[in-house]
Amino acid sequence: MKKIVKLICILFLLFFSFILIEMISVSTKYVNRSTISFDINNIRNPQIKKITRKADNFYAFLLIKLSKKHKEHLNQEDNEFEKLPEFKTILAKEDNFTISDFNEKNNFNEWKRSHGNHSSNRFSNLSKINLSNVKNLDLAWKYKFDEINRDIQANPVIAEGKIFLPTTGNKIISINAVNGKKIWEYKVDATPARRGLVFWSKGDKSRIYFCAEKKLISLNAKNGQPVKSFGKNGIIKLKNRCKVSPVIIKNTLAIATVEPALEVYDLNAGKLSWKYYLKKRSEKKRYGGKRFDYSGGNPWGGMSADINRGVVFISTGNAGFYFNGVNRPGNNEYSNSIIAIDIFKKKKLWNFQEVKHDIWNFDIPAPPVLTSINKNGTKIDVVVAVTKIGNTIILDRLTGQPIFDFREKKAPRSKIPGEKTAYYQPYLNLPEPFSKQIFSKDEISNISIESKNYIENKIKNSNYGFFQPHEVGKNNIFFGFHGGAEWMGASVNNDNGMMYITSHNIPFIGKIHENESKFNYYKFYSSFERLFDKNGYPGSKPPWGNLTAINLNSGKIKWQVPFGEYEELTKMGIPLTGTENYGGATGTAGNIIFATGTLDKKIRAFNSNNGKEVWSYKLKYVGSGPPSVYSVNDEQYVIVASTGSYSLSSAYSVNFGNLLYCFKLKKYE
Repeated sequence: MKKIVKLICILFLLFFSFILIEMISVSTKYVNRSTISFDINNIRNPQIKKITRKADNFYAFLLIKLSKKHKEHLNQEDNEFEKLPEFKTILAKEDNFTISDFNEKNNFNEWKRSHGNHSSNRFSNLSKINLSNVKNLDLAWKYKFDEINRDIQANPVIAEGKIFLPTTGNKIISINAVNGKKIWEYKVDATPARRGLVFWSKGDKSRIYFCAEKKLISLNAKNGQPVKSFGKNGIIKLKNRCKVSPVIIKNTLAIATVEPALEVYDLNAGKLSWKYYLKKRSEKKRYGGKRFDYSGGNPWGGMSADINRGVVFISTGNAGFYFNGVNRPGNNEYSNSIIAIDIFKKKKLWNFQEVKHDIWNFDIPAPPVLTSINKNGTKIDVVVAVTKIGNTIILDRLTGQPIFDFREKKAPRSKIPGEKTAYYQPYLNLPEPFSKQIFSKDEISNISIESKNYIENKIKNSNYGFFQPHEVGKNNIFFGFHGGAEWMGASVNNDNGMMYITSHNIPFIGKIHENESKFNYYKFYSSFERLFDKNGYPGSKPPWGNLTAINLNSGKIKWQVPFGEYEELTKMGIPLTGTENYGGATGTAGNIIFATGTLDKKIRAFNSNNGKEVWSYKLKYVGSGPPSVYSVNDEQYVIVASTGSYSLSSAYSVNFGNLLYCFKLKKYE
């Protein structure tokens, strides 16, 4: 019997030691975090993580029962809240701006990075296709991908007369940019370049770089073969997933991973140089018994680079698990933010947060745009971020200070024990919001009496309003869960400061539920769905999708038009409603904006002066990413992926597809 007990003790100690080892992570590459970290989230084995979380949660349960300090955290009484003023403002920067010494250029013949370039402004100075001849735009060729597994969310890259893009299977391909014939393909065992890739060349060398989940890959752009000198035969294994396009500054390549972290590599050899952890650690380890939740804040929206100054700009997502912020009190700094990091000095310059303690999924979803605007007669360099709640945040490039007053309004308090919502949330006058921000009874659908009555009945006993917190047992109706802006971001003309953005106004129903088991790691969990009438139309007043032009110099909307059409509603005499959309817009110097992603499967061209539609073409599948614009042999082309939409397919009858369309002007004899 003693031997059995001894054996059990030894096995327990070995198992316990294994857990401790799993919780340890060692890295000498961080510049803002200790070399050794000890955390449950470091555990790689999912079963071990599950067991450890259960044990940790039991410990949290005991702390709530036995510790007065932890029990008090669940008390929602706040005597200070009522004393606070209704508004507060971060005042606009008035002097010492970052002067525009290095003007960002719009794209011209080539398109070397998804979203256009390292500034992510997605605008072309090509003007051969313009208002006078866009009516003559015609299909040049179509390319059909071999497989249909997913949509393409990467803006195609064009250089050296070739197109580079991921396929609807797990491949990266190169296509002749003139005739659409495949040149080479490269098979990957994970989703490649989900949100983009980048082309690089020097002398006779040309490469493309992209992430494929937990791999960073470099291929020879001429033949598609892995660059053997980069990493191990062209591949670097990553500890964490990367979905966005890398940036290149001199001999440095930087990526953003969902750790979340910025990782900086030697461009040629692929050796990891250093990492910057994109989180701010809490001084306290536990609140209300629970271990602090450091999940979320992922940089899935993307990044841009000021290649002259050596600074990268990263946009980050919401903290934690959607509507549950109990385990992460405080503002959750670095989430819902734009972060600027100096690559040469290996330090953070600044970070700016839009939504604090996000419990609504209000990410900053797209890469920041680097551009220049006129301020007091001076051209200054800025960073522009478009957000899910319809804001355009314009910040000084090197200080991160707002160019317009950043006004905040006092927000309601949560009734959920331990949920410490932020005192203030953004309530901006300028720049003018480009999408609806606050759901109210006045926003209920008006397309028919039937629809209005149905929605009124559906939202009875629901909460809604300005940053309304969630409540167990009640629905919460709000705009912005899927935008406002989405991952496609905006197109900005660097020459005049005009921005063009597609967006939508779709109300969502958010719910928070209490787990039945008291020993569950997360006491609450979330669910969500779109608010539809019984015919499947959004439950708010149209427009449901918009294309908007905003003058970044003044912050004023120049024009806004519905984007997308339900033909059956048009036939009923209902004015154009727009639709939910996930394609994006690309502007050109020909005074044309090309935009796609609507439910009606069209790619459209709009007059950039007034928003009037001047051309359209119906694709077989929904356009799934922003169009790219390029020129070869003095002939201008527009290409767009038509592969359906993952986001739309969850709520509408949208099929995944496998086509790439290329357009050019007709030639007349």
